[in-house]
Amino acid sequence: GVRANGGREGRVRSVCAIVWGWGGVGLRVYRGPTFLRAPGAQEFLEAHADEAEGVLNRGGLVRRLRERCPNLDSVTGRYGEFAQESFLAGHYQAAAVMIGVASEAALLHFVPRCEAALQKLALEPRQRESDRGVALLNWIDATVTQHRRELVRAVEGVGEENWIGDLRALLGIATGIRLTRNEAGHPTPHVVSRDECRNMLGLFPRLAEALFVSARAFEKISADHS
Repeated sequence: GVRANGGREGRVRSVCAIVWGWGGVGLRVYRGPTFLRAPGAQEFLEAHADEAEGVLNRGGLVRRLRERCPNLDSVTGRYGEFAQESFLAGHYQAAAVMIGVASEAALLHFVPRCEAALQKLALEPRQRESDRGVALLNWIDATVTQHRRELVRAVEGVGEENWIGDLRALLGIATGIRLTRNEAGHPTPHVVSRDECRNMLGLFPRLAEALFVSARAFEKISADHS
């Protein structure tokens, strides 16, 4: 059964990838053979304590998403709510899976609008391998790297908040969520702790805000360049 997710070697790779993912958002740093909490990581979490505390209040997560995410789609909102309800009930494995679905839905909202904006800017969008989470993350990372200057100029030109410069770092949150979801949803020994789950749910609204605000900006770019 355990080998369904790659056996011991696959589990080791997945756990390492999860830790590297949290490293991508600056919460862990690599020091020799181990990862240590990054300088400022505790301060980062404490600075966003209001977001984490919102997870502890029934309906708080989806309320935060509705406040910060323009044109929030029903799938992202619904699964965010499922994640919070699972968390409050103490079902941390289930909550990790639900927030993973919400994160993937937010990525699916972002990507086609970014593609349309690139076309309006006379830039050729990269080919997507699939609509799977890992392919979406790779596409966003490569696209923002390649066309960052043009996207920043266009987003600022339509008067929207510029999240483009932060997107690659925020993808570390999405990577951590995706890999933890995969571990939680397969027969592996990895047990999602309450603190791990709380951190994921607390950080997700920041990722979602960046994706949905940018998506709205992309829609304005498309209209302005018609």
